[in-house]
Formats: sequence, C-alpha cells, structure tokens
Amino acid sequence: VKIGLVGMVTWAASLSSFAQSPIREIDEAVDRFMQITAATSATVAVSVNGDMVLSQGYGFADSKQRVPTRPVATMRLASCTKPFTRVAIGKLVKGGQLAWDANVFELLSIEPHPNRPVVDPRLHQITLQHLIEHRGGWDRTEFDVMYELDQIKNEMDLSRPLEKRDLVQYMLGRPLPFEPGETKHYSNFGYVLLGMAIEKVSGKSYIEAIRELVGRPLGIDDLAISSTRRKHRHPREVFYPRDSPLDLRLRDSSSGLVSSAPSLCKLMSAYWIDGMPRRQPRDMYFFQIGVHPLTTTTMMEQRLDGIDYALMLNSRREEHYDQDNRDFRKEFNRVLDQVRDQLTQRLTR
Repeated sequence: VKIGLVGMVTWAASLSSFAQSPIREIDEAVDRFMQITAATSATVAVSVNGDMVLSQGYGFADSKQRVPTRPVATMRLASCTKPFTRVAIGKLVKGGQLAWDANVFELLSIEPHPNRPVVDPRLHQITLQHLIEHRGGWDRTEFDVMYELDQIKNEMDLSRPLEKRDLVQYMLGRPLPFEPGETKHYSNFGYVLLGMAIEKVSGKSYIEAIRELVGRPLGIDDLAISSTRRKHRHPREVFYPRDSPLDLRLRDSSSGLVSSAPSLCKLMSAYWIDGMPRRQPRDMYFFQIGVHPLTTTTMMEQRLDGIDYALMLNSRREEHYDQDNRDFRKEFNRVLDQVRDQLTQRLTR
C-alpha cells in the first residue's frame, strides 16, 4: 500500500471537487520524507493566492496504525508557533494595548528571586521589538534556559514544577552576552516573554488569547497546547512514536501550539509569517521551520508565486534534522515548481 494515499479525505466542502485527485509528485515527496524521519503520520496543505487547493493526510494517526491520518489532523507546530505569537502581538500593538518599544520586564513587573538579584541593568532595555526580532541580547549557544530546567530548579531550590515566572526570575539573575538590539540570536525564551506579555494585557492565558486574537477571526478552531499526556491533547492530535522530553506548558508561546496544516495555510493567507498583515505583495520568500526532539518536523512557507504550503511530520531524525530540514524544503519547493500548473488549474474548477 502506498502510504501517501492512505487516509486522504475531504477536509471541507471547498475541497470536494479535487479531494480524490492526489498529485503523485507531492505524494512521493511526502513518502520519502516520512521514510527518512520514520514518521508514521504526515499532513500537507497547499493554497494558491489564498485559496486552498490541496489538503491531504498520510499514514496513521494512532499508535496501532488503524486510523488513517485525516487532512485536518493536528500536530505539534514547534517553532511554527511563533508566527501566531507575532500576529497576536501586532494586533495588541495596533489596538493600543502594547507598544513595540515597551520594556518587557517593566511590563511583566516580576520581582527578582531573593537568591538571584538583577545583575545586568541592560535587561531593562529589552523591548517587545527586540524579542520579536530575536535581538534581546541572549545567546542560546552560551546558555539556553529552555533546556536547563533541572539546573534552574536546583539553583532556585524548587521542589514544585517550574512555572514561566521562575524562568524569568532565573534569567534576571544572568548577565546578557550582547547589547539588546545589537545582534540577532534565536531565542525561545524571548518568545516565552512575548506570550507572557500577551497574557498580562489580555487577562487571559496564552492559548485563550491566541484563539481569540488570531484563531477565531481566521476561522481556525484547532489551536491547542500539546502535552506529554495523551488525555490532555487536542482530540485530533496524532500519536507520536517517540515522545518529546520538552515541557510544552512552559514553551506555549515559543513552540507549544498544535494545529493543522490547513490552519497554517489560513494564517498565511491573512498574514506574512513575520506577523504583518498580508495586504501588499512583498518581494521575498517567508518561511518558518519548527522541530522538536523526536516528535516534530513542521514547515510553512510563502512563495513568490503565490503558493503557500504547510508540511507536518510526527517525527524527526535526531542526528541530521538540520540537514533534513534544508533538504526537505528544497525538495518540496522543487516539486511545487514541477506541479504548479496542476495546482493553479484547481482554482478554476
């Protein structure tokens, strides 16, 4: 049985005219990606100029491999969470509830831990704009707070589960490697702070706020925070053959969301991946790749020819995931170039 053809179902009425017309080249590419990563489930959605033209599921959504993956199955977005956070921040700035130059630590008003006084006054220069652009002044190659949770608990003498507030208090006690705004270094912690800013001004949890600010206006109804416990996951979230060790509760606004490939295309039809409204053409590709240890490979991209796509796999290859990401993106774009006419023809049906 060709795995790429398993579980293909119509996700919405607008897809009914071509739901039984898979594109062989896309199926074959996704099959290869699944074999390389040992994924048991995958989804793909493609839109052209904002109109969905393809949405398919591959493999199986359950541990016993009996339930075919539906096109609307949800998976962990990993860092593809970040565009949702960027859009929410932008909407709050437009509404006057936040400002790009607002200092995040003054906004959050979290007191330092008694054992960890503030050691770097430059922390109070970090703005929301810095965080959006990964220019907060941290360097995760020097120290990544999101992967040192046991160390944090030990140094702060905590016996309870960590909260996001604890991460902030801990980082207030560490010097910045760089001047805020000076150098770009990818920072999941910066996006945790952005999520806390959203919570502060909205009075809601991150997931409640993101559903209200981003999900409902776009007709996206499958946003949730994943969990290592199956009973706490979204009802359409797929099974992961190898589960991630990450505490996604702490990573909600940086990499904790789950959603579906069609929902990612809905987001991309309305906003650029950098969070700005998609009102005018922009002469560049936008893409975001999200990976979690063991469980997640997610890609979303806005191409110059008006084709947007979302690709989701429930696994990653640990030793080679960076190279895999580059290879998969290159290969999938090559395939989309090859089948562009087939995709655009679906707009006229």
